[in-house]
Amino acid sequence: MHQWRQLNELNILRFSVVLELFFGVTGILVALLSGSNAVLLDGSYSLLCMLTMMANVRISRLVKLPAAANTPYGYPTLEPLMLFLEGIILLGLCLTLLGFSVYKLYMGGYTPEFDLALAYEIFSSIIGGATATVFFLLHRSKPSPLIYFEYQEWLVDASVSAAAAVAFSLAYLLGNSNPITPYIDSILTLSLLLFLIRLPLKTLQKNFKQLLLLDIAVPELHKQAREAIAEKRISIPDKNLNINMIWIGRWLWVNISIQVHSNTPPSSADLKAIRTITESIVSSASRYYRIMLTLNFPEQ
Repeated sequence: MHQWRQLNELNILRFSVVLELFFGVTGILVALLSGSNAVLLDGSYSLLCMLTMMANVRISRLVKLPAAANTPYGYPTLEPLMLFLEGIILLGLCLTLLGFSVYKLYMGGYTPEFDLALAYEIFSSIIGGATATVFFLLHRSKPSPLIYFEYQEWLVDASVSAAAAVAFSLAYLLGNSNPITPYIDSILTLSLLLFLIRLPLKTLQKNFKQLLLLDIAVPELHKQAREAIAEKRISIPDKNLNINMIWIGRWLWVNISIQVHSNTPPSSADLKAIRTITESIVSSASRYYRIMLTLNFPEQ
């Protein structure tokens, strides 16, 4: 197994915080020296991402805590809630960048000092792109909603930097006297953001569904659980067994409802077998899961 797959989620998020802090501070310094508003926005975005990542470090600890007397269900909803809020922030930033680009186009564009700004954006796009790739591979190796959100932030960050680098390169080649030069940065940034804005929209949609308890697990999991229970030849009829699975952050919540139509409830052996079989199925889909068994006694 590759060594990077052994990395702890908390250490990954901490590394992301430090790297974003570096790009945020250097971006603002370069912006002040070059007079580039695009670099200033890039650096401000990195600082904004750093703040959300710091919150994710805290959330990463809380969502893994077991249930306790004062928190009988743990903290599973904190993860989709935080990601929903961060999606709003990221969407707001994208809309701000869109508005800024439209405003600059309307005002006739602008021409910053390109040398230092170009060097920064090239460096930022290379490191940001490499970091986004690593985070994507880490998420595929050990799925984590927080790591996936960090991947999205780094992808947006690297893409914005790459667009700025292309814009500055073209402007540098054309020269400040060319009438097209003042519009290059705004046009490329606007085009890129129209494409990238789907990322925060997707994050908002998914986590809003989870907060409403509507993010239902794939039908294959339900099918596997029902078939495995049927093969065990448990005395409970299949029509009296109802299985629901939903995602709340990284947690897979499973509710097994059993209709009891007689005075004799299912035996403890049957209930234990149902739980064991279901656990073997859902554990292959997620490391974090909770299984609840409920008995319903409908009125005769």
